[in-house]
Amino acid sequence: MVRTGSRRPIDQLDPDNELAHPHRGSQFKRAKTEPGTGDISSSDFNSDNDDAGMDMDDSSDESEYEEPNYEEEALLAAYSDLRKSQKGYVGAASSAGIIKSISLIDFMCHRHLTVDFGPRMNFVVGHNGSGKSAVLTAIAVALGGKANLTGRGTGLKDLIRTGADRAVITIILANSGDSAYRPEVYNPHIVIERTIHSNGSSGYKFKASKDGKTIANKRSELTSISDYFNINIDSPLTVLTQDQSRSFLQNADPSKLYKFFLNGTQLSNLLESYEASSQNIESLVNFIKRQREALPDLKTKVESYKRKIQASKKVMRQKRRNKQLLIELAWSYVIEKEKARDEKKSDVLELREKIEKVQEEIHKTDKELPQVNDAILETEIDLKNLDESSKPLAMAVRQAKAKTQEASKELRSMQSSVAEIEERIITEKSTLERLERKIEEQLRRNEPEQQEERRRLLQRRAKAEDILSKLQLERPARERERNDKFQAQKQAKEELQSINSNLEDINQSKAQIQRQIQNISRQTTSRIAAFGLHIEPLLEEINSTHWKHSKPIGPMGMFVHLEDMRYADVLQVMLGSALCSFAVRDHEDRIKLSNILSKHFARGYRPGNFTARDGARIPTIYRHSGELFDFSSGDLSRYGPTILSKLRIENEEVLRILIDHHHIEKNMLAPTLIEGNRLMDDLLNKNVAPHVTVHCADLMTTSGTKSNRHSGPTNRYRGNPLFTVDVGSEIAKCEAQLQDYESQCQQLRSSAIMTEKRIASLQQDMVKLSAGITDLQKKAIPLEKDLDQTKRKLADMASTEIDTSESIRDDLKERIIELEMKLQEHNADIIKQEDIIKQLDADVVQKRAAFDAQAPTKELLLKNLESQVQRRTNILARQSHWAQSLINYESKLEEAEETLVDLENNVQEWTNKALDYAPEKINTIKTPAQLEAERKALDQSITEASRALGVNLDELTAEYRLQRQRYQKANENIKDLNFLRVVLRKAMTNRHTWWHQTRSHIAIRAKTAFVVFESFRAMEGRLNFDHGHEKLSLVIHNQTTTESQDGTYTQISHYKGAKALSGGERSFSTVSLLLALWSTVPCPIRALDEWDVFLDAANRKVAAKNLMEGARESDGKQYILITPLDMQGIDTSGPDKKVIRMADPERGQGTLNMSR
Repeated sequence: MVRTGSRRPIDQLDPDNELAHPHRGSQFKRAKTEPGTGDISSSDFNSDNDDAGMDMDDSSDESEYEEPNYEEEALLAAYSDLRKSQKGYVGAASSAGIIKSISLIDFMCHRHLTVDFGPRMNFVVGHNGSGKSAVLTAIAVALGGKANLTGRGTGLKDLIRTGADRAVITIILANSGDSAYRPEVYNPHIVIERTIHSNGSSGYKFKASKDGKTIANKRSELTSISDYFNINIDSPLTVLTQDQSRSFLQNADPSKLYKFFLNGTQLSNLLESYEASSQNIESLVNFIKRQREALPDLKTKVESYKRKIQASKKVMRQKRRNKQLLIELAWSYVIEKEKARDEKKSDVLELREKIEKVQEEIHKTDKELPQVNDAILETEIDLKNLDESSKPLAMAVRQAKAKTQEASKELRSMQSSVAEIEERIITEKSTLERLERKIEEQLRRNEPEQQEERRRLLQRRAKAEDILSKLQLERPARERERNDKFQAQKQAKEELQSINSNLEDINQSKAQIQRQIQNISRQTTSRIAAFGLHIEPLLEEINSTHWKHSKPIGPMGMFVHLEDMRYADVLQVMLGSALCSFAVRDHEDRIKLSNILSKHFARGYRPGNFTARDGARIPTIYRHSGELFDFSSGDLSRYGPTILSKLRIENEEVLRILIDHHHIEKNMLAPTLIEGNRLMDDLLNKNVAPHVTVHCADLMTTSGTKSNRHSGPTNRYRGNPLFTVDVGSEIAKCEAQLQDYESQCQQLRSSAIMTEKRIASLQQDMVKLSAGITDLQKKAIPLEKDLDQTKRKLADMASTEIDTSESIRDDLKERIIELEMKLQEHNADIIKQEDIIKQLDADVVQKRAAFDAQAPTKELLLKNLESQVQRRTNILARQSHWAQSLINYESKLEEAEETLVDLENNVQEWTNKALDYAPEKINTIKTPAQLEAERKALDQSITEASRALGVNLDELTAEYRLQRQRYQKANENIKDLNFLRVVLRKAMTNRHTWWHQTRSHIAIRAKTAFVVFESFRAMEGRLNFDHGHEKLSLVIHNQTTTESQDGTYTQISHYKGAKALSGGERSFSTVSLLLALWSTVPCPIRALDEWDVFLDAANRKVAAKNLMEGARESDGKQYILITPLDMQGIDTSGPDKKVIRMADPERGQGTLNMSR
């Protein structure tokens, strides 16, 4: 069978739309073209002639079409060749536009039935009365078919099952792939649900799934879907009912059969629309004729009035000039008023600009004044702070000078002692020299023979004494140097110990900060984490424990919030312990809570205020009465900020506990110590309280009375942040502090390494000095022994007198050595003292420089203060000036705006008057007075001319314009309508030609296919189309063989018409004809009821084979064939065939049981 793909509807086959393109119709071939239907130039309708007459003789709507005459043998050969070339072709199953399933509820004989269809060939098999035809009727009705076409009733309400009030038909169409309809909405199915009510009304619902939401409910959606998939449900080629199938050929005469052909191929619909268009064209022609007949009279009237007007051209020109002057005069008044308005509007704008500038200046002064006041206050505070800070510097300078003077005095004393020692050394040395000369003289006198030996011994003694003297002087120097090194090492060790201690403190602070970061991180999920480590199990046990009076309150910080975060640090110091504590009402509850706290403390619980430095303690348990006493009389918040004023406490009992134990209503707060002292002075001077305590945000505290006060730093809080507002910023702050600690650790480690190196270097120097001292001692021992021997020998040789002198000499020598050693010590002390004085002088210079460095700052602050005070004076003066200017300008603006409103109304009033004369504004440079004079003279001239003519020129002119407009409009309408008539006739000629061509092609295709389908049963069939008389006849030719008396056989040919066919021949021919026509239409659904009712087994098998091959070879076509007979003897195997067996007649079925 010829493969038939998806085709467009016949009205889509026209390659061009002549109505949209009127000059393209000549591109198509036609048998005959009438005169006057060629291309029409638009210039034919735009001539300057007033005559609009055109040739009205047109060709008939329907051009003569000569049917092509093909030889049947050539057609059959071409058709056979095509079938051979496509042998074995399997068409593609459609994924869109075919029926997936149908569900019936209370429809005809079915209470509830669901039938699932295959994509190609479907055989619905069942005994009579099983409701097969009801399925086909439901398909037709659901897809928009009329009830009377189904042959099952006169109206939709006849299709409702007896006893039910409504029937519901649900069809599911496949809708996937490239050819899907609106796949973004219906995917992958289109569910069409039609409900029929007992009153005959019905409604539609369109869904994407059976249980999905309704997408549309209008019949127009069904029309769009049917048009998209080429489903023409009213066509007999789409659904052939049982009655139509039985009497299809038996009762069909050639005219009805031809009509069936036209209806099935949709050609009749097109022809009806063409005929309606032709009638409209004829109506248009008649209208044009009537319009043309009225033209001469209109033209005569126009020319008559034109002649009259030409006779009075001068008057008309004057009249036009007068009207122009009147318009110009009207608008000149408007222009004069607009000038006055614009001048006033300019004044208003100028005043508004001035007011804006004044307001800007006032805003600027309002903005500058607080800034200047703040700057003056800040400068005054800076001056006071500078004075306060300069006092310690002046004291330090005085102390440094005193130390320098004391050191200088001590140096002078040392220098005086050195001079005395030097004088004593000189005296002793002089005495020694005299004594040595005396001894020398005695030696020469007493023992001349021993002089040489004695001289040698004296030289040896002198040499030994000289060396020993140097050694004795060098040893103390080295010992002093070693002692200095020892003291320096001791100091370095102390520095190292201090560095290590600081490093340990910083490491502890780092650990505390890290714990704070961890705690703050936990606060992101639970604020309770701020008040203790492992506090959650503790609170769980507190919540689950039975208490004698009431559950403890706590931690109390959960009810306390800080409003001003500047005071977070100082308040955490003051209240940290209390905020992490608990409160109870009963003594026994206090004991029980204390035991619970101790137990959890042993398990790792630590209150949030603990520090690594101080260690952790079990939090305090407050016992309170629960009395909500009035504390307003003692509240000092009205005099300044107190701790209470900066807190928001959500629990009244917690509030009273903090007032009782921490006096938060009386303890004052200040940003700095200076402001705290100022607040304290103010409160004491006003006798607000005899004793005042102020805690400062800079971690300073001042307290006292009028006669006695003291201030000092507050310990830094090292526990968890208890007033965290922004967790992220708090963590960033802690991390920055941790980074600062890390930097300090690096510096301290570097200092520790350098100090350790210095200690090691000093130790090495001390070892070397000790070794040197030991070496000096070792060197002195032999010298001392030698000196002693020399002295004994000299003593042996000396007399008593000489011995005495020698003894004195030795004493002098020892005293000189002692004095020189003492001198050496004093000189070393002087050098040290000079170094100390230099350091003290440098310290004085440094402190003096620090003190003097404040002088320019103070001078600059004083100048700045003076400048700011002068600036404030200027700002106040400007503020007063601009305020007065604003009042004056606003008063003027109010008057100007009132005047402008009046002028605007005046302009609008005159504009409305001018618009009555002319819709468009005319600009003129003449004044109203000039125009009035000119118009008055012209009025007089027109009156005189009109009196002379005796004609009312205004009425004459108006009537002429009216008649000329009517004539021009009628002429243009005739031209346009003629052009439209020609275009429409040309389009209709082209469409009729195309329609005849299409009808011829479809008929040829159907004739050829019918011959081939009939040949499958050894039948020779013909379809005879008589398009001229609109008849279609079906002729079947077969041969029979008869035996004569003499034994010979004779073949006799028989030609039968449709009514002469047997039941089997008629049914087989019906199938052949349907297959032939189906090959020419694009509808994807083909339904046929009781297609085989009159077929014998052989014909039924061949017909079924033809149908199944047609389904297999077709692209995107679905067949639904209904039969009461069994499918025995017919091959229904394969994935493209489906047999649906209906249950035996039994009303009220459920879901259909199907078998293969």
